[in-house]
Amino acid sequence: MTSEFEPGHYPDGLDEKTINVLLAEVQAELRTAARPTSALLDGSAAERRRRRIENRAMSAVVRTLPVRRPAASSDGQEAA
Repeated sequence: MTSEFEPGHYPDGLDEKTINVLLAEVQAELRTAARPTSALLDGSAAERRRRRIENRAMSAVVRTLPVRRPAASSDGQEAA
């Protein structure tokens, strides 16, 4: 009976050679990954995003306000 911790036994099928190939692939992908733009680095992209969120929130509030309400007199009847 072999132990699962015995050298040379790989229960998941990933031996050292396969793992090294996978690591090399990941490193190659990281080298070609997009670098952050200056807008992300200086914070201007975050500021624009914050403004867009605020504008959407404000336009949602404005849309929910009533456009016109009938005026009522002090005696409860509608004003002329």
